[in-house]
Amino acid sequence: MTRTISDRISENAARTFVGREAELAVLRSAVLDPDRVVALVHGPGGIGKTRLLRAVLGELPVDTAVTVLDGRDVEPTPEGVLRALERALGTPDVVTALGTAPRHVLAIDTYEVLGLADTWTRTTFLPMLPTSVFTVLVGRDRPASAWHTAPGWAGSVVELCVGPLPPGPARELLRARGLDEAEARRADDFAHGHPLALELAAATSRGRPGAATSPATAGGPVPGGLLDCFVDGLSPEATTALEAASTTRWVTEPLLAAVLDRGDHEARAAYDGLRRLPFVDATTDGLVLHDVVRDTVGHDLAVRDPERRRRYRRRAASFLAGRPPSRDDLWQRTADLMFLIENPVVRDACFPSARPTHVVEPARREDATAIAEIALAHEPAPVAEALARWWASHPETFAVARDPDGAVAAFVQIAELGTVDPDLLGSDPVARPWLEHLRENPPAPEERVLLMRRWLGRESGELRSPAVSACWLDVKRTYMQWRPRLRRLYSTVVDLPRLGPIFLPLGFAPAGPGVGIEGTTYQPVWLDFGPQSVDGWLARLVDTDLDVAPPDDGCDATDDCSLSPREREVLALLADGLSNRDIGARLYVSEKTAGRHVSNIFTKLEVHTRAQAARLAAERGWL
Repeated sequence: MTRTISDRISENAARTFVGREAELAVLRSAVLDPDRVVALVHGPGGIGKTRLLRAVLGELPVDTAVTVLDGRDVEPTPEGVLRALERALGTPDVVTALGTAPRHVLAIDTYEVLGLADTWTRTTFLPMLPTSVFTVLVGRDRPASAWHTAPGWAGSVVELCVGPLPPGPARELLRARGLDEAEARRADDFAHGHPLALELAAATSRGRPGAATSPATAGGPVPGGLLDCFVDGLSPEATTALEAASTTRWVTEPLLAAVLDRGDHEARAAYDGLRRLPFVDATTDGLVLHDVVRDTVGHDLAVRDPERRRRYRRRAASFLAGRPPSRDDLWQRTADLMFLIENPVVRDACFPSARPTHVVEPARREDATAIAEIALAHEPAPVAEALARWWASHPETFAVARDPDGAVAAFVQIAELGTVDPDLLGSDPVARPWLEHLRENPPAPEERVLLMRRWLGRESGELRSPAVSACWLDVKRTYMQWRPRLRRLYSTVVDLPRLGPIFLPLGFAPAGPGVGIEGTTYQPVWLDFGPQSVDGWLARLVDTDLDVAPPDDGCDATDDCSLSPREREVLALLADGLSNRDIGARLYVSEKTAGRHVSNIFTKLEVHTRAQAARLAAERGWL
């Protein structure tokens, strides 16, 4: 049999894979244990999870079948996962195909982006597979507690947390990359055992011996300063291309040309330069930056030059909007648009900033009491009674968010218009305004309409909380499943002053006058996704997200007009002593976005601490 270059590359990779003996042993043992059915491998980005997975898969017995999916290429819905498996296995009969081998290992990498499908994977998909199938789910986030606490899973799940390499294996890796002992020691002092950081340190030291001489700040997922050190060694053209690529989910040569606003020849040179970087993967769809590098470079660009980053994102959105996708790559275009959106209520559906603290799953019969108690605690009696009728007629439309201990912390109810009993709708005082709006504005026969009858948290009612946010996130799963025919969503809101800043930017509008019920006013609202369904809605959100007015001109040194309106809000909250997390919660943005605003404020005001920023704002009368 003729050896290929691929064979040699695989052997070289295996020889230079060092350390991880304990992790290898745990995962290897789990894969071969007939009593185990799933391994949950998690750790920070760049920590070496994928290489660990490949090392284990590469040493399996010859009669073991292997199927590997990359979560980045999979639509985060049950249908999307099954379609990806159909393509990988070459047959629509996924369950039978997975059960043909004595042992079949199904591995899903980058699993964190499939969070919307996690409950379905645990409660529906894996239970229907043959016992010969072993599943490995590899992602950044620690898995939901339900994987361990849900009935029946105890003893079937192995959890493996992957951390930094100890000094011995870390320096062995660096020596395998061609560094001498002194260089390896300096690089490891800089990288703190983080594998991606070690690789970048090795590349930096080979190109510029002695470059990594100062220890980086420990404590983050990637040692601070190392990526800056590496990027500083690139040419200005390569750095610009890298910054442009950090604003998109992936890049092709035409997309890079559009984002950089360059001709074909310059774009080709920039694309080829990116492809040679050690943290860039070449896929069949284009080039993908390692997510840690992409996030770090993108954050740095947002702080240093937010207007240039905005131009890049605007050009990317224009390029994507001008290239309608085929049915086969419809999900890719949806994900590309969602990546450009910074509103966490939408973006976290596919690119989560943190794992939800609550698991959302279909309500079970035994949840009836908890749902009724939550409704009675927050709703007038007639509304709670209407919800009870919904439960009696359509319990399948309810989903619950569970605490780590399994208790119901919130619920959401969502149904398709055509599946609901018309008499039930007509008798529900909260739903009647929707029917009137539909009679006045009838949808086309092929357009689907969702009714999000109510969501309520045990402690927060309809207001935002971790449990309620998890329910909202799960609703996005329904959006994804129903595109491209989903046209409208109807719901109702009571506390408009608090929820308006969340829902109005998403496109929600009143669907008639409010309905008063025992002193509580229920405002009917609707969201028109438009003729292009969810993708058209996302494109509009991108346009809105990027349509930021520049600061006013003509101000003197005592004015705060160098700050954007949002930065002024952040500065006021910062001066009140709020943390980035609290600022994010108050303004309905992620903690990461709040931190970026704080960094921008520091840069514009030329201060270094929160106290200095607050003092300067007070002295100039901005508060």
